[in-house]
Amino acid sequence: MKPMITAVVTLVLGILIGSVIGIAVGPSLMPSQVTTTGANTTVTTTASGSMASSLANLKVGLILPITPEDYSWNYQANYSLSLIAKEFGFNYTVAENLFDGTSAEPVATQWATQGYNVIIGQGVQYQDMFIKIAPQFPNTLFLCVDCFKGGHDGTDPGNVGDVWWYMADGAYLIGMLAGNLTKTNVIGLVGGGRVPSIWAGHEAFKRGVLAVNPKVTFIETWMPFSWADVAGAKKAAEEAADQGADFVFSSGDGVDVGVRQAAQEKNIYCSGVYADSAHLDPAHIVTSIVVHWDIAYLSALADYARGDYQNIWLQADLFTGMVTLGQFGSMVTPSMQSAILQQEINMQTSSGLPFHLDFSCFDNGNQPQCKP
Repeated sequence: MKPMITAVVTLVLGILIGSVIGIAVGPSLMPSQVTTTGANTTVTTTASGSMASSLANLKVGLILPITPEDYSWNYQANYSLSLIAKEFGFNYTVAENLFDGTSAEPVATQWATQGYNVIIGQGVQYQDMFIKIAPQFPNTLFLCVDCFKGGHDGTDPGNVGDVWWYMADGAYLIGMLAGNLTKTNVIGLVGGGRVPSIWAGHEAFKRGVLAVNPKVTFIETWMPFSWADVAGAKKAAEEAADQGADFVFSSGDGVDVGVRQAAQEKNIYCSGVYADSAHLDPAHIVTSIVVHWDIAYLSALADYARGDYQNIWLQADLFTGMVTLGQFGSMVTPSMQSAILQQEINMQTSSGLPFHLDFSCFDNGNQPQCKP
């Protein structure tokens, strides 16, 4: 049996005596209470015959904001779910191009009415919709990815589970690479919706850049909740390049697609998020932050199969093994690779970033502690 990820976490799936072990790191009420676990943890997930049978009988739905062809957020979600579905044999359905909660609500409601056991919403835009409809379907787990407002404080329905996605760890490491690679000392950032997890990634990236190259200035553009705006992201990256940027950091979905296109045409560097994408264009893509959603999905499905699915909180970050760096592009020298991997080890052993990321800065960035 082959492992489902190749990272600091080894996920071994088999039919053994035991029960599925969840990988929760919470609970927590808000992103500002992010916690981490120790470094180089090996998590072995096993399933008894009865548990494997329970997983095989699940009906699972996955709601995506766009399509898996982005080779980013949507691709990685679909791919991760397909891995564990293949392993355990359960049926799943994917609904694509449901960009917001309003468009996704009829699908989620229909699935729940039809007896779907677990419905995964791949994005914070489904959070309020899940909280709204979940009380009508207490036997369905609504798993919200990149979310933080489930039933943890008792005011929201407990059958809304959260996977909090913490981009900052990987973004800091890519920032260090960008700071070393830039020749112009101008670096761009293009983001989709300005939500806490994406904002944290941008801020950590800047800190990583400045840690190795304090001369850099930044050109930052947000596509207002338009993760699918490939053309807009491409234009923003091109404009940054025209102003001297020779590296553009992007934060996923169609934004990644547009920035990749601009990087190739402008002959500058970029990075990816969610899926391992450097092989698509190793001359321009430096590396990617890879998120192994299969670990979170399987943990939540196992909790449901056990009947213990109230108030689920999972955290995707470097320390839970759900986040790793992908392969490196051809521009990253062996010495750069060694340095960045050593920094990754340092962060793991110290259980955190080498600075405090204050989430109060998300709403009020003018505070003194909010400047990179």
